[in-house]
Amino acid sequence: MPRIQQIHPAGRGTRATWHHSEPSSPPRLLTMKKAFVSPLCSALVIPGLGQILNQQLKKGSCILLIVLALFVWGAIALYALFKSIFTAVQITGTVGETAFDRLREQDLSTLLIILGAFVAVWFYSVLDAFFTGKKIDRDSDQDRS
Repeated sequence: MPRIQQIHPAGRGTRATWHHSEPSSPPRLLTMKKAFVSPLCSALVIPGLGQILNQQLKKGSCILLIVLALFVWGAIALYALFKSIFTAVQITGTVGETAFDRLREQDLSTLLIILGAFVAVWFYSVLDAFFTGKKIDRDSDQDRS
């Protein structure tokens, strides 16, 4: 255990400071494990970020591009859906039942495919970030021993 000693103040009005006589390593509790941080970033921030934190830049970039493509595809599909609904409302002139009837008539399979693909990419990203982070943590713990 390192010995702690007090350094006496140089003059009045200054406080005493403490220092360790031996250099100490950073506390183990403050270092975050990659097996925890990486999947958390992939799950809550954006899929692919965990892979980038795990130094898998190509894999993380590919996942980010897939998520971006799914987002753009979903935005275009939603635009087409709303455009067709509101075009029908403008033609008939009634907003109430016509908009909802038109929504029920629409084919939502494209949006469901996009949502399913996003969920699959999201799960893959989180699980891959977790298992890769766990392997990195295990390797770094073995290096310290």
